Amino acid sequence: MEGAIFIPDGDRFIPTDLARSPWGPHVLHGGPPAGLLARAIEQVNPDPALHIARMTIDLFRPVPTAPLHVTTQFVREGRRIAVIQASLFADDTEVSRASALLLRESEVELPDAHLPGPPSLPGPNGIPTTGLSTMLTEGSPAAVSSMPGGTGFHTTIEVRRIGGGLATAGHGTAWIRIPVPFVAGEDTSALVRMAATSDFGNALGHIRAGDGIGFINADITIYLHRMPVGEWICLDSQSAGQPHGIGLVESSVHDVHGPVGRIVQALLANRRYQPGNS
Repeated sequence: MEGAIFIPDGDRFIPTDLARSPWGPHVLHGGPPAGLLARAIEQVNPDPALHIARMTIDLFRPVPTAPLHVTTQFVREGRRIAVIQASLFADDTEVSRASALLLRESEVELPDAHLPGPPSLPGPNGIPTTGLSTMLTEGSPAAVSSMPGGTGFHTTIEVRRIGGGLATAGHGTAWIRIPVPFVAGEDTSALVRMAATSDFGNALGHIRAGDGIGFINADITIYLHRMPVGEWICLDSQSAGQPHGIGLVESSVHDVHGPVGRIVQALLANRRYQPGNS
C-alpha cells in the first residue's frame, strides 16, 4: 500500500483519504487526530528519561478533512513529573485536545510477582491479515449494509484477528498494524503508533444496537508502563453499555513481548452515517 495518513505542509498537516472515518465522508477517524497529538507531545518532551505514562485525548468535535495544526504548552515542568497539553486546530477551531503525564524513569529492583507476565496471547505471525470491517460484519448482511463504503483509516490498517466479532459482540481481540507512514517522510514512533491505533478498542469491543445506532467514543485514555516494540499492537477489548446510551470500553494492550498498558474509552450512542443522507 502506498501513501501516508498525513502530508506535512509547513506547520500544518493535510489529511489524506487514508485518514477518513466510517462515520461520514468529511470527517477523520479518531485515530489520526490522536496520533498527531501524541506526535506533538513527544516532540516537545524535554528529556528522554521522562516516560509518557498517561495520555488522555478528548475528541470533543468531529475533526474535518481539512488542514490541521497543533499547539503545545507545559502545564507542569518538574524534575520527576511533567504535564504537557496539546491542542489540535482546524483553522481557528480547536477540535481535539490531549493531556499527557510524564514520569521520570529510574532503576528499581522488583520481585517477579510484580512484573508483567510473559505473552499470554498468540503473536501476529501465521494469522491471516484482514480488514477491520471484515471482522465486524462477519456473517451479518445487516451489519455489512450499515458500514459506509470508501477508503478510510479503518480500511487502511491491517488486522490479524485472534477472537471476537459479531458472535461475541462487546469483546474482540486483534493485532493491528499501520502499513503506511503516519506522516509522509517520517518514521512512525512507538507512541504515535500506539495513539493512532488506540481508537480501535471501540471497534473491537463494539456494542450492537438496533435501528442504525452505533456507539462513538468521546475520549481515549492510554496508560503505558512501557512503550510497545514493533509494528504490530494487540488490543484485547471489552465493552459495556446502558440503555440510556452511555457505555465504556476497556482494552488491554500487548506487543509481541507481552502487556504494555491499558486503554479506556467513554462511549456515546450515535446514529450511523448512511451514504446518500446528509
